[in-house]
Amino acid sequence: MVGKLTSDAKLSGSKAPVLMGEAHPSFGDSRNDLMAQVLNAQGKGNYQTSQFTGSEPADWGNELESTIIRKAVERLGIDKYDDEVTEVYSYGDMFSVSLDGILFNPDPKIISSAPGIILMNGQDRMGLVGNGIIESKLTSAPYTENPPPYRGPWQLQMQMLCFGCDWGVIATLYQGTRLVLNVYEANKEQQSALIEAAEDFYSRLDGPDWYPAMDGADASRTYGNGEDDLPPVDLEPIADTALEYYEARRAEKAAGAYAKSLEPALMDYMAKHENAFLNDESGERMFEVKWPTRTTKPQPEKIIPAKPGKVERQKSLTINAKWMGDDE
Repeated sequence: MVGKLTSDAKLSGSKAPVLMGEAHPSFGDSRNDLMAQVLNAQGKGNYQTSQFTGSEPADWGNELESTIIRKAVERLGIDKYDDEVTEVYSYGDMFSVSLDGILFNPDPKIISSAPGIILMNGQDRMGLVGNGIIESKLTSAPYTENPPPYRGPWQLQMQMLCFGCDWGVIATLYQGTRLVLNVYEANKEQQSALIEAAEDFYSRLDGPDWYPAMDGADASRTYGNGEDDLPPVDLEPIADTALEYYEARRAEKAAGAYAKSLEPALMDYMAKHENAFLNDESGERMFEVKWPTRTTKPQPEKIIPAKPGKVERQKSLTINAKWMGDDE
């Protein structure tokens, strides 16, 4: 592990799944976050971005990287490798990548699928010609035969494109107990898709022309603080979407009020019972209802320390109550 080598001003391997819109669904960046990071690094703005301050699993991944690579190399029968790569490899002005390791393969060799070795060409055998590269991963997620897009596949294709090799390996240690090697061939279609996505990405930096927000938090970061001196926006060009949203919010409100009106009847029936259920006609459990009794411990009086103020764009829209049918 030699630390971060690539510049934030250019698309790098670790951001390949973000570029392709396939970042981790829970804590991955959006493509707008990626645009903001690149614009900030290029000195073209001071945009708000998602914040990742590191984690213990990430620290363990770095700590065990050399061990994972060493075990992977032994399993593949590779005699020589470098896991202290300090050179940054590029594809024109488009991509720059760092490598966890280079696998030296002076003579062509054939490898076969085996326990812990999965050949991603769908065959039982694969020819390895020339040097290859390796990407080390550690995850607490359960084993899966095909790594998800955010755990190496897009990154490895970008790395192979920049390094100029025909094969590469993702070595994943699952839950600290199972090492699996996924061996890939360079995929020209995927690499072309990366190039096409990058051309679109860089063209959007002028403006900037943001991607459609993937959720409210993404939109909040992308468009920052609102300007209260701007006039209201007419939603007529997206009237269908606006009406669907309006009707959904009204239905949500009506459904919530209806559910509240039904609760007393269920409570009367449950009486002192804290749990209830309903089965379907075949006796299968449809759902359970809980009405717990909670005890709150007495709390001493507290003086809340002062907090600095902050300005932050709301992560959801608000519709005034008068438009939601309250006056009907």
